[in-house]
Amino acid sequence: MTIRNFTKTFIVSAIVPAVISGCFRDLGNYDYIEVNEAVISDKGFESPYDVRTNVDILKIEPEISFTTDPEGTGDYSYEWVAVGQNFLRGQRFVIGTEKDLYYPVKLQAEEYILYLKVMDNGTGIVFSKDVDLNVRSTYSLGWLLGGTDENGGGQVDMMSISSDTLFIHNTLVAEEGLVLSPVSLVWVDNDEWTSEERLYVATEDGTYKFDRENFNGSPYTDIRYSFAIDPQTGQYIMSDSQKISDKRHVVIVDNQAYIVSSSGGMIENSFCTYDNMSYFDVAPKMLCNHRQKDIRTFIFYNQDEREFCYISGLSVKNMKFMGDAEEDTYSWDTKNDFAGGLDFVTAVNSFFSNGQAAAILKNPADGRHYIYCTTPDNSGTISKDGRYEVDAVATDFGNAVSYAITVNHGYMVYACGNTLYGYDFRKTPQTCSVIRTFDAPVTFLMSDIESPEQYDDVLYVATYDDSVQRSGILYKFKVEDSPDRIAVEETEKWDEGLLKITSMKYKAF
Repeated sequence: MTIRNFTKTFIVSAIVPAVISGCFRDLGNYDYIEVNEAVISDKGFESPYDVRTNVDILKIEPEISFTTDPEGTGDYSYEWVAVGQNFLRGQRFVIGTEKDLYYPVKLQAEEYILYLKVMDNGTGIVFSKDVDLNVRSTYSLGWLLGGTDENGGGQVDMMSISSDTLFIHNTLVAEEGLVLSPVSLVWVDNDEWTSEERLYVATEDGTYKFDRENFNGSPYTDIRYSFAIDPQTGQYIMSDSQKISDKRHVVIVDNQAYIVSSSGGMIENSFCTYDNMSYFDVAPKMLCNHRQKDIRTFIFYNQDEREFCYISGLSVKNMKFMGDAEEDTYSWDTKNDFAGGLDFVTAVNSFFSNGQAAAILKNPADGRHYIYCTTPDNSGTISKDGRYEVDAVATDFGNAVSYAITVNHGYMVYACGNTLYGYDFRKTPQTCSVIRTFDAPVTFLMSDIESPEQYDDVLYVATYDDSVQRSGILYKFKVEDSPDRIAVEETEKWDEGLLKITSMKYKAF
């Protein structure tokens, strides 16, 4: 935090010049008038203020002394001014005109610099001091929780962490008759320059855009109206949305991949083709690198040809093949290693290593599962970080509802039923252990690679008991993993009558 304290001592001089032989001579005749200086102490300005609009009251009682007026009985005026730094950059808002500030916060959510200005009305001289002021709405900061309500409909809650943790139920404002079926994906744009109206909510029946500040949406915000050319695919169900910093935003809708334009949120034409003529279906999840912020490479799985492909670079017209070297032990074209190729199960992006991602595939011929690891980069040569056959020690691996990869040592964590497993698929021989059991089935788990805790190996796990309404529980764990073992330590547990969570997304402002 930077504290700015602007104070000056002013000198008023009466100079009587003498003219001798056409020259000026300094006779040293000065009268000094001492200026009454307001000295604002650091009290109340030591650290930034984090407040919520329409919730919190901002109170500051500054300590001010005056150099020539020890009793402070002179004629002074005060002004507290908040100056916007981002969306409202340069705009000034006067929030108080008394020495002590008592302000029920009404400012728009924004980052401000708050100035206290003290004027000596006798001289007109102003002294000031400032502090950072971060104003957030209840919806500014936290986790969006998407899933199913107690009646089987779609719902999005929010775990607000703008100040104290607060759970807000039924956050979406569905207008003009919009009714949501169960939510499969919730995603929000945290890029300040393109964020407007980029809160996507995907359901079993379609996908809608909501205003990210007020959470408003209607049938007319259906994403079918966002396409540059309407593909008329029918359902318009978004299964994945990934954005790397401000470099590229890609979505998968009805097994077709699209780039989202930075201007107006327009979804451009599908690039699921190798030759601009023959289109193919991509798997519902994509691989990308969130740890390296400048990576423009996204990896997909061609479900028609059972092979991996990718896009990279500044411009994208169509997919590229994933190249194989002659000495490689396996191929990106799974038909080369398995008769008929492998089926796609899911993709997992992580902060492990340098941003490694993994695709989980299944051999339909014998039911065996395989983990293909890669680290997307901009080199044009996609790394093969290993292909691993899932051993029988990984109990119920193929029946898991969610998968995640830990940050420190790259364990695969997965959940099936009431059980959470830690699986070291990289070790020889492979090991798998039960790291936690719950009172209700797990509906979702996620390694946090989005919030400021993204490097801390934090795991979120949601459970829900279908026999009890509003029985959702959300757990937060600190992962403790080493080459020899994995364990989790429960750091938070929220039993707030939550919905059945099937998706989570961090909202940064």
